[in-house]
Amino acid sequence: MTPGLHGIVLHLRCRAVPATVLVFLAAAALTWVAYLTDDPATTQRLGLIAIVLGVAPTARTLAGPDEELERGTPAPWRLIRAVHLLLLGGVLLGLLVVVHRIAGQQAHAVAYGTVVQAVLALTALTALGAVLVGAHVAWVLPIGWAMLMLAVGPRESVVGQALTWMIQEPGTATSTTVAALLTVVGVAAYTRRGSRL
Repeated sequence: MTPGLHGIVLHLRCRAVPATVLVFLAAAALTWVAYLTDDPATTQRLGLIAIVLGVAPTARTLAGPDEELERGTPAPWRLIRAVHLLLLGGVLLGLLVVVHRIAGQQAHAVAYGTVVQAVLALTALTALGAVLVGAHVAWVLPIGWAMLMLAVGPRESVVGQALTWMIQEPGTATSTTVAALLTVVGVAAYTRRGSRL
């Protein structure tokens, strides 16, 4: 194994990325189970819960055991953080889209736009949480917000649409704008600052 590849493997292992990918697979399995039901509302709800389940463990991967020591090494950390975050979101999104593509042939399939918006925005919101409060509790804001949205349901006012962006119809201007802003701000902040020590 080359020194560069060895370093990448160590980076992934110390940040629990293999375990996180196993949770991604569990989220994909839950998505598949969602399509075994005949109730469109249950399918939609389980599909969104699967996204939340998949995003939850990404918080653990956003900081190493000794973040201060890592930052002291001569490595391009901004690039590493950006690639790390984009790959995590991309792998989860890819798995979920494949399952939706294969299993979601019914009329009540979860819209691709909803899946893309939710995965990207919640992953970036987790990264923003790592910047603000640290990786160990970064999951609280995105997971808490997502579960609250699922509990209260969609709202019609502009403010309500903004607060319940994940469960609005895909392509809604307000939900798309909020998801895009969360994605850009979260990725930019984490890439620049990294997890709070």
